[in-house]
Amino acid sequence: MSPGRAVPSFELYGEWLSGRHTDPIHHETIRERSSQHDWTIRLHRHRALAQVFLFRTDTVSFRVEDAARSTAEPHILFVPPGIAHGFRFREDVDGDVLSFRVDELGPAVSDLLRRPALKAAGILPQAAFPDFAHTASLFDQVRHVYHGMAPGRSDLLAALTQLILAYVSGGLRQVQSVGAISRTDGPTRHEARAEAFCALVETHFNEDLAVGDYAAMLDISAPHLTRLCRAALGLSPNELVRQRRLLEAMRLLEYTRLSVAEIAHRSGFQDPAFFSRTFRRAQGVPPTSYREQRDR
Repeated sequence: MSPGRAVPSFELYGEWLSGRHTDPIHHETIRERSSQHDWTIRLHRHRALAQVFLFRTDTVSFRVEDAARSTAEPHILFVPPGIAHGFRFREDVDGDVLSFRVDELGPAVSDLLRRPALKAAGILPQAAFPDFAHTASLFDQVRHVYHGMAPGRSDLLAALTQLILAYVSGGLRQVQSVGAISRTDGPTRHEARAEAFCALVETHFNEDLAVGDYAAMLDISAPHLTRLCRAALGLSPNELVRQRRLLEAMRLLEYTRLSVAEIAHRSGFQDPAFFSRTFRRAQGVPPTSYREQRDR
């Protein structure tokens, strides 16, 4: 990017839009846009839009701020608002671009975009992204829904966008960012152990394990596990296990007809009475009332 030269800020490339978009989400194929511009998208940025590009073909040349790349395989590129980007395509390019206004898709998408992995532009090569095919299939669904008028179209597009961002966020945590905003190369040692603890909780939350048991599986002491959980996650190990058990109980109350006692047992609570007291403190109502409210 040449110094002193302003990079244009486009809502969608080649168009200066003002006011609210009819849709907060916009989809088009790479060919639709690039074929109008001799297969070259000049360096530009979007003030309020984030974009996810899916390139199903290889040999795409692009620039993100001062980083230039040329790919040799299919890949996904995420570009947050305000980041300059441009492309050079071959005429046989196959892919999609999903553009969306970051302030119009609700708190779930906003929360995803606040994750460190999505604060910078990033590239996900197919070989390094195990969920590439799953994410590509979501783009296929976006294409189908976007160009139709099915009932619930807006809700479907928002949900699909959220899923795509969740996959992309998870993938970008494992690869190097190419954006202008720097990110850490990976989790710290403490963060990695905290993540390992969360994975253990997901597997063993309904078992009668103490903090010391989890610490032993991580080859650290119980006090050490407590310190790193509080530092990385803001909660003690016991609080995290209890939250996971309560989440399971809420799911079982809502989606099954199991008795409260059986739900307590399946969620990892040995004493149904203690489960009921814990649930009421957390949710403000006893388990039976929670189920009744969800059944309405």
